[in-house]
Amino acid sequence: MRVHVKKNLLIRLIISLLVIYVLFRSKWNSASFSTSVSENPHQIWEFVSDLNNAKKLNPSIFEFYITDHDKGNYEHWEYGAVIYETMSFIPLLTNVNYADFTLKTSPNKDHYKILSTYKTCFFSYACLHSKSEMTFSYDAANGGTKVRELIDYQCPFIFSWLCSKELTNQRNEWMERLKNIYQH
Repeated sequence: MRVHVKKNLLIRLIISLLVIYVLFRSKWNSASFSTSVSENPHQIWEFVSDLNNAKKLNPSIFEFYITDHDKGNYEHWEYGAVIYETMSFIPLLTNVNYADFTLKTSPNKDHYKILSTYKTCFFSYACLHSKSEMTFSYDAANGGTKVRELIDYQCPFIFSWLCSKELTNQRNEWMERLKNIYQH
């Protein structure tokens, strides 16, 4: 009888661990966002590249600092940052982002990129990764600049809906704020 109880307990423990693993295992997701802005690509890229403007575009950022590992030249600049922010749907929950940015210009100066990678940590130990490619190019249909961002991000299965809502809310707000800054 005692062996049978231990066997049942072991089976329940294994099943519970498998369920927890499936629910909390991170999976990669993708999203894309875009907007048109009425100024030229170089001006928009310069504005967005300056992390001092981050709080204007993302209201959830409350502090950041540039790390010491910056290098390159105007055509290809790399730097790191640590960014502290709150969640828009759960404002009491804060996270820290360890980010690396690569800024690139095209030879003919009509196409610009910001490539970034993030390690976003909650409670100092639960960390997720993401990467983004933001492009700034001439918008032939509307004049000005077409801003596009492709984001690949990790999220635990159980929180997929929250990650998606948080990302969509934050990036749509970001795009709208950028557009409003340059409206005439």
